[in-house]
Amino acid sequence: MSKNSRMSELLAITSRLIACMEYEVDLLRSLKPQELRQLQSDKLALADAYRAFTLALREPLVDGESVDASLCAELVEATEHFQAAVQNNLRALRAMRDVNERVMRAIVHALDEPRAQVTGYSKRGTLTKSRRNASSGLPTLQHRA
Repeated sequence: MSKNSRMSELLAITSRLIACMEYEVDLLRSLKPQELRQLQSDKLALADAYRAFTLALREPLVDGESVDASLCAELVEATEHFQAAVQNNLRALRAMRDVNERVMRAIVHALDEPRAQVTGYSKRGTLTKSRRNASSGLPTLQHRA
């Protein structure tokens, strides 16, 4: 495969990988994580192909082979766009991770609190107290960090 055809293939892969990451960010923003599973495998395959073609482009030119300057400029521009998409994707993934961690901490905190002494309302509408000991509630969860 010639260097120019490898560059063309890398451009196509880069474009598809950028589109994949932008779609992933859209899914994260619209809170549709269930749709991310298939996208993750597509993104992984594209990333592997991107890596392979990037490594292949490092090979020296074959005697008499030249690189198309416009193709090279297009690849530089696509790579810059790709790097911006990676940063945007990383920010969105970190934000989703932070939200998930906060939710889990809130759940663990709620489970660690002593059970409330108030269990409901009486027939007259007054608060009733629990007959159970507050310490006999749910077992305490241990934090994992």
